[in-house]
Amino acid sequence: MLIRLFGGAALALGLLASPASAQTDDILAPARAGQLQCFEPNVANKTCQALDAYTVGADGAVQNATQAVISPAPLIVMRMVLNVTIRDNAICGPLTTADINAATFTVDGNPASAEQTAQIQNAMRNQLGPMLNLETCLTLRPDGDTMRAETALNGVGRPDMAQRMIWVGANDGYRVAP
Repeated sequence: MLIRLFGGAALALGLLASPASAQTDDILAPARAGQLQCFEPNVANKTCQALDAYTVGADGAVQNATQAVISPAPLIVMRMVLNVTIRDNAICGPLTTADINAATFTVDGNPASAEQTAQIQNAMRNQLGPMLNLETCLTLRPDGDTMRAETALNGVGRPDMAQRMIWVGANDGYRVAP
């Protein structure tokens, strides 16, 4: 969910995907049914700029496990787990320095070295500094055969951060790639 921040900052429907429909009273209903959010999908190649999964604990705590392309060349993919809340049918939570520090990365398909990880994390902290610790909320709106994932920071809509999104099955073969 929060990964759209990285895509915009770091980078300046298929038959198996759920069709777009009005957002239900439970924004995570597809996730509860085992689906993943695929941001900026390329249905023909089954790729996503970001792919997000959600788990809801017995205590109601929601975690967003996300993978996202943060650089196409070399191909750098970030993985992180964020704690989020559901409020007013939106997925909300701040991105923090601790989240960036806990992120892991691959570079051209290989685990990033400790030195590469430190460099990437430092660059991300610098680049995303103004957005850190702001309340980020994601809502979904039907947009033809896809959904439009809309972002608000501290309650202010950010149309420049909107992305296309589809729900895909965990076994549909989608992967994170440019």
